[in-house]
Amino acid sequence: MCGVIGLIGDKPVMHDLVFGMTALQHRGQDAAGVVVFNENSHFIKKSKGLVNDVFNTPDEINGCIGIGHTRYPTAGSDAENETQPFLANASHKIATAHNGNLTNYKEIKNKLLKKGIFLESTCDAEVINKILAYEIETKKSYFEAVENLMERIEGSYSVIAAVGNGSIIAFRDPNGFRPLVIGEKDGGICVASESIVFQTLGFKRIKDVQPGEAVVIDKNLNITSKIIKQKKRAHCMFEWVYFARPESFIDERSVYNARLKLGQLLAKEWNKEIDVVIPVPDTARAAAIKFAEVLGVKYREGLVKNRYLGRTFIMPTQKKRENAVRVKLNPIKAVVNGQRVAVLDDSIVRGTTSKKIIKLLREAGAKEVHFISTCPPIKFPCHYGIDMPTKEELIASNKEIEEIRTYIDADSLTYQKIENIMEATKKTELCAACLSGDYPLSISNKQKEEMSMSRIISRMD
Repeated sequence: MCGVIGLIGDKPVMHDLVFGMTALQHRGQDAAGVVVFNENSHFIKKSKGLVNDVFNTPDEINGCIGIGHTRYPTAGSDAENETQPFLANASHKIATAHNGNLTNYKEIKNKLLKKGIFLESTCDAEVINKILAYEIETKKSYFEAVENLMERIEGSYSVIAAVGNGSIIAFRDPNGFRPLVIGEKDGGICVASESIVFQTLGFKRIKDVQPGEAVVIDKNLNITSKIIKQKKRAHCMFEWVYFARPESFIDERSVYNARLKLGQLLAKEWNKEIDVVIPVPDTARAAAIKFAEVLGVKYREGLVKNRYLGRTFIMPTQKKRENAVRVKLNPIKAVVNGQRVAVLDDSIVRGTTSKKIIKLLREAGAKEVHFISTCPPIKFPCHYGIDMPTKEELIASNKEIEEIRTYIDADSLTYQKIENIMEATKKTELCAACLSGDYPLSISNKQKEEMSMSRIISRMD
């Protein structure tokens, strides 16, 4: 998924870049990086680790334009050279940070190699950076450069580029898979993956960058925009269920309110006797609160999260995820002992975490454990940037609901309905390909194999 941020203003941006990236840490915890420009030079720093680890002693940088990135790997290894932003040495240096996944990456890479253009990484953001730099060098307008880039790349992408002459360029793919929003305050403009950044930095949210739209912000903070190309909207439903912070707004809709609605819709169809409702912290909390409220059942925090661990789903390897789950959650015996417990989680992907949670609750004395997922069964690979690219690792792709219930050892298992996702988000044009197999963009079998292989190789690191 990744988090991206761009800042431009009349004051040095380094401090706000780092703080803004911490607000996006939930979108990527593998690596972090920034590029900052001033009139005469540039500063670049990127490394593996959390934002506060990479920038534990913030550098004093005077540049008034810069971009930052928090990395969540879905392809390539988690090596240092995969970390964004990428910098191109054109007449005006150009740095790019990208959130998404190019489905025709291999094809573009091979074309570049034939032209003698070599890449230093396996990250698709480097491809975007090189093509955009070339187009800016040879075209008269940024909009024309972005248009030519969009003609060549396919897949999901929300891109922020900083140009050394003092401009920010931001654009989303024609389907709008990934979010991108713009905010302002006196003397500055910010573009970021989520509006939570604006709350952290004291910006006012202006608008979402529209699917297929390019936005240019110059050094005088003038904003111009153009719709380059649009297709059927397909915003990722998993943003609402899991990835986005609850404080954020996406396409004018509160993420928190959407999650409350998910809990309400589940409660309407519930018909089992339970004593207590508990969430799997943190993303299922809003849904669990509303679920309990509608049913008139007490809500309690029955699982305590280790706040120093981070998000296990976005860890780069399955081994790291499994090891982390062992220390991520601890049950509160006083809440669950002797109780019929309803547990709400945001989703079930591989089933390993759900199984471990239920085991922990039973060991703590739970009389019954009813497991509820606010997301419908995830059955198909995602090719647009979520770390679930192969069917083999998706438990719902090869097991029926009763088989999954038996595997995770729940007394009952309940999934959300697909139509409820649309109702909760108030969006009818979502990408729910991982639920239905209906992909908004056609992808060849060869491309599917290449993306799956890239992810398999990365997990061997």
